[in-house]
Amino acid sequence: MTMTNLNKIEIKYDLKTFKLKDHFKISRISKKTIQVIDIFLTINGITGQSECVPYSRYNENIKDIINYLNKNKESIKQIIKNQNIIKIPYLCLQNALSSALFDITLRKQNKKIKKNILTAITIPIFNLAKTKRILKKFTKTKIIKIKLNQEEVIPKLQLINQICPKSQIIIDANESWNITFLKKNITLLEKFNILLIEQPFPQGKDYLLKKIKTTLKFCADESFHIKNKNLLKQIKYYDAVNLKLDKFGTHNQIIKFINIAKKFKKTIMLGCMVCSSLSIYSTLQYFRYCDYFDLDGAYFLKKDRPNGIKYKNGIAKINLSYSKKKGL
Repeated sequence: MTMTNLNKIEIKYDLKTFKLKDHFKISRISKKTIQVIDIFLTINGITGQSECVPYSRYNENIKDIINYLNKNKESIKQIIKNQNIIKIPYLCLQNALSSALFDITLRKQNKKIKKNILTAITIPIFNLAKTKRILKKFTKTKIIKIKLNQEEVIPKLQLINQICPKSQIIIDANESWNITFLKKNITLLEKFNILLIEQPFPQGKDYLLKKIKTTLKFCADESFHIKNKNLLKQIKYYDAVNLKLDKFGTHNQIIKFINIAKKFKKTIMLGCMVCSSLSIYSTLQYFRYCDYFDLDGAYFLKKDRPNGIKYKNGIAKINLSYSKKKGL
């Protein structure tokens, strides 16, 4: 999009809180709500809306970004006019501004999008009894993603086998495993219908995967991040990468790293944070590059935005009709 008149650019933003249906616990955090920054970018009378989702794992937070927006509104307009969003110091805000531009483009085209996407549905860390109760809702879900630290790994996988025997499994360790644990359990893990094991070791210890002899496939998440200076060295130990837009910022950077992943023959899983449907709509332009989808971020909200994604049996049902009116 070419921008020639700075006076016709307007930026507004607002803090929004979403309550979750339940605690969302992974190896390093647990949360019951999420906060996002709604971005409203108006160019030549058309408003694009997007969602900025800061994530502490990558040293980004709501307070810093709100302060930056408050103090730099005019310079941000100039950055947008110069098509140089990469100068924004926060990746999640880079992505939100790029996504707002994408939203404007769809509105100018009066685009209609209707898609059914096969997505993984995540089970956070719960005790065995609660995991069992939740799994009974997922008997027709084709891909179940389960968050696992080093506790109750095999019993939880056995539950999936018993209750959802046809489901493929993605294990997400969120950097919480060690080499001793994985070596001890690798033979047992091979008995399950595991599609991927995501980021078992902390970023920087990825090389330990070369010590594991297995047919199982591993996926980089935290290590597949634009600010990881050793990204090229580290992703060679993986079969797949988790592409989350907030980790790469602008559209051009996202495409650059998609091409890097393809050059190194990595399977690409398109992922998201816990978020509303608005963040997931921003991923639409990258569907064609990806092999798997982990786009269940809005599934966990008590109340999503109007016109949000509908989830049923691991299918994300997207039905959008864009107009030049203001968005969600």
